Amino acid sequence: MRLNPQNALQGPLFLRVNFFRFLLLILCLTISWTTLIAQGQTGRRGSKIIDDSTKQVYGPKSSRYYYENDVFMNNLTYHTIDTVIRDFHRFTYVQRSFNTLQDLGNIGTSSRPIFYLVPEVIGATSGFQSYDVVWDAESVRYYDTKSPYTKMYVILGGKGRSMTRASFSRNINPRWNFGFNYRALLVDKQVQRQSKGDRHIRSTYYDFYTAFQTKDSTYRVFANFRRNKLEADEYGGIRVDSANENFVYKDYFFENTQPNLQNAMSGDLRMNFHLFHQYEIGKALQIYNIFDRYRQGVGFTDTPPVEYFYDNIEVDSATTDDKSKFKYVRTEVGIKGNLLKLFYNGYYAIRDYSMSNKYMSPDTLSVATSGVENYLGGRISLRLDSLGEVTGWGELQDNGNYRIQGQIRTKWFEASLKQAQYSVPLVMQSYRGSHDVWNNNFSSTNVTQVRAFLHYNSRVFSISPGFTFSRLGNYVFFKQLDYDQEDYGLSQTVLPVQTAGEQVIASPELKFSVRIYDHITFSSQAIYTKVLENPDNGIQIPDLFVNAELAYENIFFNENLDMQAGLDFHYKSDYYALGYDVPVQQFYVQQSFVSPSFPLVDIFFNARIKKARIFFKYNNLIQLITKEGYMPTPGYPGQRNIIDFGFDWSFYD
Repeated sequence: MRLNPQNALQGPLFLRVNFFRFLLLILCLTISWTTLIAQGQTGRRGSKIIDDSTKQVYGPKSSRYYYENDVFMNNLTYHTIDTVIRDFHRFTYVQRSFNTLQDLGNIGTSSRPIFYLVPEVIGATSGFQSYDVVWDAESVRYYDTKSPYTKMYVILGGKGRSMTRASFSRNINPRWNFGFNYRALLVDKQVQRQSKGDRHIRSTYYDFYTAFQTKDSTYRVFANFRRNKLEADEYGGIRVDSANENFVYKDYFFENTQPNLQNAMSGDLRMNFHLFHQYEIGKALQIYNIFDRYRQGVGFTDTPPVEYFYDNIEVDSATTDDKSKFKYVRTEVGIKGNLLKLFYNGYYAIRDYSMSNKYMSPDTLSVATSGVENYLGGRISLRLDSLGEVTGWGELQDNGNYRIQGQIRTKWFEASLKQAQYSVPLVMQSYRGSHDVWNNNFSSTNVTQVRAFLHYNSRVFSISPGFTFSRLGNYVFFKQLDYDQEDYGLSQTVLPVQTAGEQVIASPELKFSVRIYDHITFSSQAIYTKVLENPDNGIQIPDLFVNAELAYENIFFNENLDMQAGLDFHYKSDYYALGYDVPVQQFYVQQSFVSPSFPLVDIFFNARIKKARIFFKYNNLIQLITKEGYMPTPGYPGQRNIIDFGFDWSFYD
């Protein structure tokens, strides 16, 4: 049942109280109560007046964090709390990826990498990954705090685009830490927004984590639970009247543009419980176990279905209500240790997975949607002091899938090689919904990817030339059919296909930075991509991709004010950006709409005042002048010219 925001505003005053603000109030009261108890346990009595000359005992250096992988690799590294203001204004998922993501033009919408990335999992996956960036926004951090640590991060974006993060962590004792994180996305529509609170994206994420070790550190355990629920109002892009011969590209950005869909909603619910513990027999040998239980539920509804928008009716109903579920349980056991400067690891893992669909019968499928996977693998890492590090990872699955990857990092050079064969995502193998159906038996995809960079750094100048070479075999992707469907008895226009040949991609790249004057720097990144072989046009990447930043940085008032101000620039050449198929949350190859090149220019100001950081940002300066914007996905206008503001504040007591 969908709530009408207009009706919500008509109730009594107390009903208008935002639930999120209430939750923040409870959070602050909980933190205060916990802190008072801690103070009572340490014998603190009464109150003290602290003047400006009192030395602050606790701060970013007393509350440190580390990652589970640091402990796993026997390379425990403590990180201090981030107080750097450089690029603090990059708060959206696209901006944080330095524009390497394609989305639907608003914060938290479906997205995909523009450049091909080798998957992290070689076994079965759901294939519903367009909201991965919201789920994997940050790795879980484990803390060692000398005092309770709290952080509030709030974004007040223009036109109702809000993001909030709240973090809390404290040591119960020197060997036991507990904490949690809360993230909320409340993003209003940017097309036909009726009023404040007319949401496009609603997302609520939280996690709880704990870490414990014995006095001699022979036994360590890490555990966390994560959950995220996301709801997206799907508007299907801008509606173009086929009878209107005067419609031009600029019309996509008018204030009165109409959406294709009015009542469509997508949902993505994910949960994961994770446990890692190890017992140290000695520096040369540790025994460990990793356990994960993951669940994902995906849904799409539209009431009533907009007939002209959908190309096919597979399930005839007055209400579109599609649901899919994917889950797995993975257990890994192994040994690891250090032999002088060499870290080694060997493991066995078993993974039980299943996927179900509301309208799909497993008995009619060409590929099983459930099963048990077995893996053998190992990792190595050779640390050469300050000279660099060499790492490797090999893994073999019982069905023949595998991964072999290695990396070398030095001060002057870095290179990596990834060779893998991985299962085709299950949603591409078989699916049945209200508007889509297919049943395939695709072979596993194989890939080879090589990356290499040279580095030169001086006090005023740095340069890093490099390249990425990728070869894909049996590549599977969604494609808009380029033949007459009626000749094949089909009405669907978008289906998964597998190429018989190989995709070959070469991308030379240059990163460059120079200090122009005492406090002025210019940095840039340029990638030129040439698709050498591309059967079925399966790869669509802009030929030229450019990022640049011109910034002024300085510190004032006895280091109490740290500031950065400047311009961000991004450019992609014309290309056939992938389209978006709403009911299945999938991007697809299309050859009918060219996303034109557009110079995206943002103005920003970042500052740090003691324990707080703030930023102001004006997005898309060019649209203010030309009244014409950019199109990240066909039919979906990008972020319009608008002002954003945000801040974070850390508390250490």
